[in-house]
Amino acid sequence: MPMRLIDHLRTADITVAAFAEEIGEAENTVRKIVYGQRQPSLPLAVKIAAATDGAVTEADLILPKAAA
Repeated sequence: MPMRLIDHLRTADITVAAFAEEIGEAENTVRKIVYGQRQPSLPLAVKIAAATDGAVTEADLILPKAAA
C-alpha cells in the first residue's frame, strides 16, 4: 500500500515546516503536497523520496490514486 507523505510525517513526528526546511523547499509548497492540493515535480518527488529514506516513493506522490 502506498505511503502518504502526511502519514510518514505523523509517524516520524516531523512537522511540515521542519520537513520543508530539510529538503530545501518552501513550507507552503510542501504543505500543498502533503494535503493533496498539488503534485510535486519529478525532481521534487525524488527529493522527498530520498528524505523519507524511500518510505514515500516517487510513485506514491505522482501516480494517480486508484478509484475507490
